[in-house]
Amino acid sequence: MENNYIDRREQLKNETFLFLFIWFGFYVVGMIVVQLLAALFGLPDFSKILNGITKGEYLEYLDTLKVLQLIVHLFQYLIPALVFIFLYHKKNALKIVYANKTPMIKNIFWSLLLVASIYPFISFIYYWNTQLLPDSIISQEKLDIQSAFLEMNTPKDLILNLLLLGLAAGIGEEFLFRGILQRLLTLWTQNIHYGAILTGFIFSLMHFQLEGFVPRFLLGVIFCYLLIFTGNLWITVLVHVFFNSFQVIIPYFSPNLAGNINDIESVPFLLAGISSLIFLLFLAIFKKINQEYKYIKIN
Repeated sequence: MENNYIDRREQLKNETFLFLFIWFGFYVVGMIVVQLLAALFGLPDFSKILNGITKGEYLEYLDTLKVLQLIVHLFQYLIPALVFIFLYHKKNALKIVYANKTPMIKNIFWSLLLVASIYPFISFIYYWNTQLLPDSIISQEKLDIQSAFLEMNTPKDLILNLLLLGLAAGIGEEFLFRGILQRLLTLWTQNIHYGAILTGFIFSLMHFQLEGFVPRFLLGVIFCYLLIFTGNLWITVLVHVFFNSFQVIIPYFSPNLAGNINDIESVPFLLAGISSLIFLLFLAIFKKINQEYKYIKIN
């Protein structure tokens, strides 16, 4: 029994090391590829372009920057995730990350309803997250760049942003964070709750935005529990794509909502409270629908 435990831990250690090696390796390769493409496209220095975009300069390079950002994102998340699972788990790759089955319609419906119901509460938390941080910590320049990326004047701009921020981010981040990292952390801690919380923490940390850390952490944990309840990664992919796409569509139809962080208004406390109560009600229904345990069985 003890030898089996030692063998499993050694195997888990090797798997984790290989995952981190592939993840970091493709991260570096992605940065190199983007630098080469930038030189090929004849782009000026990145810092110069990004600084200029916030002042209305170099806007002719904006679409190119979005394409390069898409390539970086693929090398950071989706490509290393797929390479790792098919290299290490081979034929069982999709099964290991719970992506081998079509999600049930009722789970898609209730998952989307859960995220929609908690949105006002998440917005409330986001506001207070920004207010409690010192101005020196908040990167307004980064937010200005983000606002420039979200400025969309044509349907082409909308489609490009949906592809980058909605589809690519939703699929890539879910395969890496929920599909791989959550599984590894659950096995290391031997606790599904610790695995979910740690994954949510790292998920939020990797976005490098302290002003949105708490709400993104909460969303990350919610996504983790959607996977635990349903045993289906495509549920979290669809929900993530939906949530991110919603964040893109709002500025397209209401450009004034993608502005300075100082212009953010708080969601009323009552609305946030109602939102959380509705979420808890929907969560209870969702858990009842998914009574059968479908995730990692901890010995």
